[in-house]
Amino acid sequence: MEKEPKNPGSPEAEGDAPAPSGAAPACAGASEGTGLLREVKQEVKAQVFHNTGYLRLDWFTLFWLFVAGCVIGLAVETVFHAIVYGGLESRAGLVWGPFSPIYGVGAVVLTLFLNRFYHSHNLVIFLVAMVVGSVLEYVTSWGMEFFWGAVAWNYSGTFGSINGRTNFAFGMMWGLLGLVWVRVALPAVKQAFSHVNAQNAAVRAVTVLMTAFLAADIAVTVLALDREGQRAQGVPATTWEQRFLDEHFPDSFLQARMQNMSVYGKG
Repeated sequence: MEKEPKNPGSPEAEGDAPAPSGAAPACAGASEGTGLLREVKQEVKAQVFHNTGYLRLDWFTLFWLFVAGCVIGLAVETVFHAIVYGGLESRAGLVWGPFSPIYGVGAVVLTLFLNRFYHSHNLVIFLVAMVVGSVLEYVTSWGMEFFWGAVAWNYSGTFGSINGRTNFAFGMMWGLLGLVWVRVALPAVKQAFSHVNAQNAAVRAVTVLMTAFLAADIAVTVLALDREGQRAQGVPATTWEQRFLDEHFPDSFLQARMQNMSVYGKG
């Protein structure tokens, strides 16, 4: 019986030879690159906003943890200094408001790293927090000195000191703080957030306004510290920004505001 003729418009009619194995669409490389970037983005998002731990993580939760950490950390440090060294000292880290950003960042970082370890052994939580906190303290100290020539603490000569930026004792304190954060703070935070509707219009408005305020506070603080470093190096004010900062954020204001910080300028 004769074979049925091929349809002229069908792929078979174009030729019986299979397509070369090396042939690929022109955009295959671009598609693969885009796919890889998408996978990396998804993996990073999964690691940061994994939501598989004790506390559900999103921008709303992390932002208000940052705010709470800034305020509570400042209060604890102020009391600690008064008890250990005697006398009250302004320990604020921003030009406006009762905020110490290192503790806000610490609250967020500890939550991101320890959220999955809620059901782990206390020793595991302690060790992870000790490492994370020590790294945070070291990087913060290095960053202040690198960008502004500022020194807020120096642990040189103490046991376990690493370039004077962190030491064993404060590493232990970070470990203890992490343990308290996981066992005491996170349950309280979860309970508190269970009563807050993050989608409520008023709550969202307050969050947006507070975000804008803190962004401005951080930006102005960075500029003010940079200008303080310039003044320490004898750089005169030649622009309107420099004159504005000299007028509104002079050395006297910044030194009274951040009494634990000395700014020498970038040498």
